[in-house]
Amino acid sequence: MLEGSLRIGSAAVPYRYGTDCADALCASIAALRPASAVLAVDEAVLAHAEPLLRRLERRMPVHPFVIAPAEQHKRLSLVESLLDHAVAHRADRTSVILAMGGGLVGNVAGLAASLLYRGVRLVHLPTTPVAAFDAVLSLKQGANLRAGKNLCGAYLAPSLICCDLTWLATLPRPHLLTGVTEMAKNVLAVVPGRKDAFREALARLPKHPVESFDALCELGLAAKAPFLATDPHERNEALVFEYGHTVGHALESLSAGAMSHGEAVAWGMLAAAEVSAQLGLLDQADVDSHYALLSALRLPSARTALGDVDRAALAARLATDNKRGHIPSPAGSVPMVLLRRLGEPVTDADGRPLAPVPIEIAVEAFEKVAANEVI
Repeated sequence: MLEGSLRIGSAAVPYRYGTDCADALCASIAALRPASAVLAVDEAVLAHAEPLLRRLERRMPVHPFVIAPAEQHKRLSLVESLLDHAVAHRADRTSVILAMGGGLVGNVAGLAASLLYRGVRLVHLPTTPVAAFDAVLSLKQGANLRAGKNLCGAYLAPSLICCDLTWLATLPRPHLLTGVTEMAKNVLAVVPGRKDAFREALARLPKHPVESFDALCELGLAAKAPFLATDPHERNEALVFEYGHTVGHALESLSAGAMSHGEAVAWGMLAAAEVSAQLGLLDQADVDSHYALLSALRLPSARTALGDVDRAALAARLATDNKRGHIPSPAGSVPMVLLRRLGEPVTDADGRPLAPVPIEIAVEAFEKVAANEVI
């Protein structure tokens, strides 16, 4: 098992991962000396959870809470149900909440951990690439409101991140590729010099998934670590990791679960590239690089998940984006991460990688990429 540490502000978060390493992961959790554990687990990964649960129960009381990982369930009512479950099973301030699943489970469990007794320890056990390489590398915990995605939440540093890479290898290929989209985002917006390494990892994915995941995990840590050390609350330079998420979150919310997070972010990045080009910021070669890199993921077309997107509905979702207020934005605009060239975001006078974009331009950019159906 590999052991590393991710610094998120003042917190040094241990990250331990390997293959077929359930005993070592359980030992790491037990080393936190919790009185008990509440295991928030994605119903799709119960087969992976069972052997882990058996081992943990030899060391402490463990109380599973099964979550159906649908985006429409990522609400405060689900967080409250998890909190009620923890209290009913006599969780105390020394207990831990274990989040086993994808980014949705991690967010819901993380928000519950931040609220229970005003904060108990959180352990992430990611079982999807998007969770393991991106979502859990953050203090951000959140839930959705009717108006949009991740509009309420809290900040909490996990006490431990553990991942058995074999968990990731059992996902259907479309889910693997949509999860890898966040690593494509890191390449395009942060570390374009890692483009070849990303493509090599992607090429190894069908026949050598564990080796591919090892490389992608290292890429995710390398891209995010410098930013999280200096901007742990992701309010300044770390906002670059919101690239593609403005339009992406709006699409994901509109789809009501039909479009995965990874798919939505992929289309959101193409829209952001087209906006950047339309505003005279990004040249055509770099726009083409977006299409070339994302086409390798072989994602479904936007119309497959969404059909014909209602312009007014998309504009309404963009108007509630959770980055509003980071920078001054005129009425009818939304803050977006835009690029001048690969790895170089547009920044404001305070160095924040955001620029106000008229919502109409963002909608038109998405319509353009959706019509192309190139990925």
